[in-house]
Amino acid sequence: MIRYILSLLLLTWAGIAQAHQPAISSIILAEKADHSWILQIRSPLTSFEYVVKQKYGESSFATAEAFQELVVDYLKENISIRFNGAENLVLQKGTVQLGHETNVFFQVEGVPEIVESIAVNNPSFAGINRNQSIFMVLKEGMTNNQFILNNENQHSADLQLEGSGFVSQESNLTFGLFQQSIIPSGYKLWISGIVLVLLAGFYLKQKRLLPVN
Repeated sequence: MIRYILSLLLLTWAGIAQAHQPAISSIILAEKADHSWILQIRSPLTSFEYVVKQKYGESSFATAEAFQELVVDYLKENISIRFNGAENLVLQKGTVQLGHETNVFFQVEGVPEIVESIAVNNPSFAGINRNQSIFMVLKEGMTNNQFILNNENQHSADLQLEGSGFVSQESNLTFGLFQQSIIPSGYKLWISGIVLVLLAGFYLKQKRLLPVN
């Protein structure tokens, strides 16, 4: 019996946590095998529709092709990535793959051969409540750390190369394992809820308030 009660509590908590999840997008700067670079932006289609209509108007597009062009223009206006304090990323040839989770790819220029620091700013979805954007740099031989851009840091991060990966200049470590700037608050809420439910079940079992089977 206890397992069914705990399962019900877990499902209930998961539903509550999901309702409090932030709107999450991702932006990934990746080096290809030929040492060229691409930038990928991934977000729910509804988020792209919202920001495009807010920027260009409710009737700004009538076809999927027109919508895709506006998405490309919008991201070019809002994404800024600067290397080594000077060199700016240039976005070219944007391609949009529409879907429930929509992906946008850019061929890019301006990434120096040696990158010691990155300053990224992506307020593309700043107008969406509880939005958070995950930023990653993917390069062979480099640790793939993730960084959260949100309202608290003005959707920006200043990263410095340390060893085999980039680190945030303002990151704090929790238990030596997780960066607080990496973990969305919704996930921490969900994890905390699971712990509380398990502890409650253990307490009730110890007090013999619930049958063992």
